Amino acid sequence: MGKKITVSGEVRLRVSYQVELNMSEQEFDALSEREQNEHLENAIDWLEAGRNAEVDEFDVDDVIEIEEK
Repeated sequence: MGKKITVSGEVRLRVSYQVELNMSEQEFDALSEREQNEHLENAIDWLEAGRNAEVDEFDVDDVIEIEEK
């Protein structure tokens, strides 16, 4: 018989990105921050970005010990 634990929480990842948008710098600057973020979020290849992500921070919310039989 051994013991195990289950750990749950959140992890924050940091990714670098570079995207091309079909607009001028002036047009981009004229957008609100929310609109800029929407354009960036839609243009990023999240699968590829996730492959190259670095762990930024771990938050452990819960640890449960499990008794093995």
